[in-house]
Parts: sequence; structure tokens; C-alpha cells
Amino acid sequence: MSIKKPLYRALLIISWCFFVAAASANEGGIQVFGNAQISVAPDMATFSFSIDERGKLLEDLKVSVDEKSADLVSLCKSTGIVEKEITASEVSIRPQYNHQTKTLIGYEVSRVIKVTLNDLAKYSTLVNGAIAAGITTIRSINLDTKDRIALENKALGSAIGAAKVKAEIIASRTATRLGRVVRVEESGSRSEIGTYRFSATSADARSQGVFEPGEIAVSASVVITYAIE
Repeated sequence: MSIKKPLYRALLIISWCFFVAAASANEGGIQVFGNAQISVAPDMATFSFSIDERGKLLEDLKVSVDEKSADLVSLCKSTGIVEKEITASEVSIRPQYNHQTKTLIGYEVSRVIKVTLNDLAKYSTLVNGAIAAGITTIRSINLDTKDRIALENKALGSAIGAAKVKAEIIASRTATRLGRVVRVEESGSRSEIGTYRFSATSADARSQGVFEPGEIAVSASVVITYAIE
């Protein structure tokens, strides 16, 4: 009995699919995902302060930004922050135009100062002092820990252990023996860092008397493939 060409092609495709499935099974194993997370209280913070001035006289604006920047840097040093933990960017100047008439109406002069605070007991002193020094905006406050690398390594080890436990359970429940590790892939160490933004209004300034850092999380994930014996 002859087989029509369309049916013949269909049979070839089905046969190829079975072949691919069989090859995948022969090369298979047990693949598991492991994740671990460690929560700790933060012990440091990175601030991004912004000083912005707008007006018509460029020189006056630059002088004002420079003076406020100097006051903020002096405050940081008096708070115990060393020079290497203070980064003051160059002054940026942006012309301001009337979009309807296309005429120059003034300038905006800005400087961003980034500070790392290693003693959170001085958090309120730094923030309130920065507001008094004339900052316009706190762009971000990122809470972190000095032990991040050690905690990431610890979380990674726990993630590997969690993955192995899963693989052993799967092997025991499927009447197979767990073989050697044939593939390990770290899917990235993820950190959750608290971020707080606000514009420095009088109400914001009053709110800085209370600071509750809470906790941050350091986590790691792995994907491990075990051979089956």
C-alpha cells in the first residue's frame, strides 16, 4: 500500500519528534532551583543630595550653589565622614527658555553631592544639617550593610544546600539515585535596598526626627542539574 506524500511528511515529522524526545531523556537529569535569603539591620547609608538654583544671573547662581556645597561638605566632615566618602560632582548649567517665544529667560545651576554614612546613629544629624545647609532635594537614601559580600556568600552556600535537598527528595520519590553535578548556574545575587526620596520642604524637615531603618535582604539563587545513576 502506498503512502501519500503529505501523510509521509507528517510521519517523518512525528518520528523526528520522538527522536528528539528520546535524545533529551538520555541526556536528562534532575534540575533543581535553590534560593536563600538573609535579612539584617542596615548599618550604612548612601545619600544623593542635590542643590539647585534658578535665576537670571548665572554668576550669582553659581556662587550660591558653591557656597551651599561648601557648607554641606563641611557638615559631612564634622559628622565624621571622610573625604573619600564624599563625591561632589561638577556644577551643571542648563539654560531656561520660554518655549513659546524661544527666548532665554534664565538658568538652572545644579550640583549633586553623594555621601556614604557609616554610622546610622548620625542619620538625623546629617539629614537635618543638609536641609539647613540649603540642599534642594534628597534624590535617594539607600540603606545597605558593610558585610554585604560575606552575606552574599553565605546566602549562596545556603541556596546550594537548598537545591541539593530538593534534588535528594526528587530522587528518593522517583526511585532513582542522585549522581554527580553536571551543571551549576548562579541566577544572580539579589539585594533589596530601602530607598527614600523627598523634596526638602519644611514638613519634610520636621519628619526627619524619626528614623527607623528596618531590615534589608540579601539573597542568592542557583540552578543545579544532577545526573541520574
